[in-house]
Amino acid sequence: MMKRIGFLAGVAGLVAVCGSQVAQAADDYKSFGIRVRAIYVKPAESFDSRLSALNPKLSDDIIPEVDLEYFVTKNFSAEMIAGVTRHDVKLGSDYAGSTWLLPPTITLKYHPLAGSAVSPYVGFGFNVIFPFSSKLNGVGDFQIDNSVGWAAQAGTDIRITNNLYFNIDYKYLNADTKATIAGTKYNLDLNPHLFGIGVGYRF
Repeated sequence: MMKRIGFLAGVAGLVAVCGSQVAQAADDYKSFGIRVRAIYVKPAESFDSRLSALNPKLSDDIIPEVDLEYFVTKNFSAEMIAGVTRHDVKLGSDYAGSTWLLPPTITLKYHPLAGSAVSPYVGFGFNVIFPFSSKLNGVGDFQIDNSVGWAAQAGTDIRITNNLYFNIDYKYLNADTKATIAGTKYNLDLNPHLFGIGVGYRF
């Protein structure tokens, strides 16, 4: 009888230790993260058909970007990015003006292999784009409206040290808006692709 009691006590102790280790592993993730990336911004712009004869285009841009990330659980996080882009407005190959875009974006991300040395993720969320300092040569009334749209994301974190990561990231921002040119409204879809590489730190 004493042997059985001792055996059962030992099993109970082993189960308790294993349960504690599993719980600790589940909680062993860093809650906050910050990244610095270099972003290549490529608008997939689409202008109103009434402007097609002018062949308008927006130039690409390369910018620094900072994002903040909070892990709600080990596998789910929320990310917010901040950056400002500048784009030339071209008519054919000729420079015709420029605009600046501020596109704050929030995504909810899923990390299926969280905790691994290579940790891919996907995300979905929304963006708000605030154009400012827009100008068009010879046109006093040129303005691009604000827009609200959805955002899709995919990327990978690659561990360098326990807290430091290399990051590769892609985002697509749905941004359908309108442009006012000399008092007339025209449809303008910006829809930028964002390709990023950088480093992140979790704490």
